[in-house]
Amino acid sequence: MDLDSAAPTTSRRGLIGAVGAVGLAGVAALGAARPAAAAPISPTGAETDLLRAAMELELTAEALYRAAIDAGLSDVAGELAAVFADNHVAYADKIAGTAGFSANALNTEVFELLEAGFSTSDVDEFAAAATALENTAVATHTALLAEYESVNAKRLTASIIVVEARMATVLTDLGGLASSLDDVFAPDADALDLAGASS
Repeated sequence: MDLDSAAPTTSRRGLIGAVGAVGLAGVAALGAARPAAAAPISPTGAETDLLRAAMELELTAEALYRAAIDAGLSDVAGELAAVFADNHVAYADKIAGTAGFSANALNTEVFELLEAGFSTSDVDEFAAAATALENTAVATHTALLAEYESVNAKRLTASIIVVEARMATVLTDLGGLASSLDDVFAPDADALDLAGASS
């Protein structure tokens, strides 16, 4: 897997610039629904590697949140970490179920790259690391959305994008990281290049 950042084909910034934050879910849904007449319903063989890489990213995020909890993160931040970890493992299970494989592996390269930022009980440090993770996950799933052909892959990915964007907003607020609305609605985050590889 290439860990170099890659600008997404269709960026979250571009989507929001076009229709505003409130319309993000609608745009994602339209992207999934528009080609439905010609598109396959279930994921194709060509999509399987991308879906596996997306699943591994979700399990990696879950493991990073668990690392923060293990490091002593507590109170509201610890509760958020536990809920968000559960969200990520649920999405990994949904991706795996949609594609027909087991959710049983994380991306060790990404985990090792980000683990130090999550191995903290400091709320501000955790919030910064977790906000960056969620924004990167959103950018990555947005890039993958443009690569999928099947209706089920697109619909599931669109739902993940919307919820993980909301999670990033909560974390931004937790850490007091926003100096303007652009920091919330148009964060500076690039997609990970997951194309054609899984760990």
